[in-house]
Amino acid sequence: MKSKIHEKMVQDFRGLLKINSVGGIDDISEQFPYGENVYAGIDYMKHLALADGFEIQEFDGHALAITLGEGAQRIDVVCHLDVVKPGVGWTHEPFGAEVVGDLIYGRGAQDDKGPAIVVYTALKEIKQKLQAGKITPLKRQLRVVFGCDEERTMNDMKYYLLKAGEPTFAFTPDGFFPLSIGEKGALMWTLKSSISSVIQSLDGGLQCNVVPPFARAILHGVDPETLRDCLQRENTVYELEYVGEELLLSVKGKAAHASRPELGENAILRLLKSIAQASGDALSKMLYNTFADAYGVAADMAIQSETMGRLTLNLGVLRIENGELYAEVDCRYPMEGDAAKLTQLLNNQLHGITVALDYDAKPTLQDAFDPFIKILADNYRHWAKDDTNPPLISGGVSYSKVFQHCVAFGPHRPNDVSLAHQADECISIKEMKKLLQIYTQTMIDLSKDQP
Repeated sequence: MKSKIHEKMVQDFRGLLKINSVGGIDDISEQFPYGENVYAGIDYMKHLALADGFEIQEFDGHALAITLGEGAQRIDVVCHLDVVKPGVGWTHEPFGAEVVGDLIYGRGAQDDKGPAIVVYTALKEIKQKLQAGKITPLKRQLRVVFGCDEERTMNDMKYYLLKAGEPTFAFTPDGFFPLSIGEKGALMWTLKSSISSVIQSLDGGLQCNVVPPFARAILHGVDPETLRDCLQRENTVYELEYVGEELLLSVKGKAAHASRPELGENAILRLLKSIAQASGDALSKMLYNTFADAYGVAADMAIQSETMGRLTLNLGVLRIENGELYAEVDCRYPMEGDAAKLTQLLNNQLHGITVALDYDAKPTLQDAFDPFIKILADNYRHWAKDDTNPPLISGGVSYSKVFQHCVAFGPHRPNDVSLAHQADECISIKEMKKLLQIYTQTMIDLSKDQP
């Protein structure tokens, strides 16, 4: 029986992984508030749930809830089906769901489609156990909730909570074990300006919360040999060619989640540094000097928190066209930080550029002695045979930012390297089977009378 559940879990997962559910901007509508591609993921899960005999609740294209049981209290397990753009550097088709040995490759494999399918399969297991009389009836309703705008605004879950109300407790399988007891704050700034520069045009980065894996620029008045010397001195992977009388410079980096900038290589910064060194271009120099340090030291924004760790800073998107600059900057800040003060500090560095704070998700911190959180911690310790790793503070931004009583719980083990937002993102089938064990038992325990 178990092997059939596992086979179906992998089958369902590969079907979901093949959907290009990158959030849209140009194709949003009342029916598809985050674009048709993202809604395709919601629709896929809807039909799976109906075929498996579940009750569902739809929330106007913002979210889908799959429910089991009744009760005045409710436990939500919240996942997201939207993904970031694939970017460059893949050796497997980003939406191919290719299986190589024990690994399944695809954008969203870890973040968050793999865990989403696991917790959905856990709900199926619980339903089967109830029907077979192997567990007592649920005292709290269980819901697996799928959203589709986690990578951008989280307006999907805000809408869901407006309609459904707050659950008694929630967790999201979108972090690390043992659990993320809190999260740093997250800011997004947009930068705009009319500029004068040797850069005629520039296209760099995927989105704000990804360390840019590529950047390319058309340059005027830059000596190619000097530029080559600067690039080679920094061991930068690049291509340089003439396009008419202009130079086209393309630089490669390495994508990573913006909350873990040390895992990536920022192609935009590598490009700006080489241009500044080769030409003395003031704009390139200012931007590079401001964002060169991923922990805000160069921008006079550094914060080292005993509770939450260091502030991080990521110039994630930079576009220049027809003398107009547009950029997006990601910042993760500890509780000691202040959005208004950090915005002012950034303004102080970027002379002549308009800095707008477009997004501010405040830091969160839950009570480690909360009885629901204790259930998660106890289940993890029993499952992983790990009594040493304490709850952690995450630099990521999960749905726990939106819910009042929610933490991130797995899927990564403490020393795992997350492949979220990176090329060749993949997940182990063997690990998915193991995750099914802990999520099934945890969801059962959360649905009981206690705490």
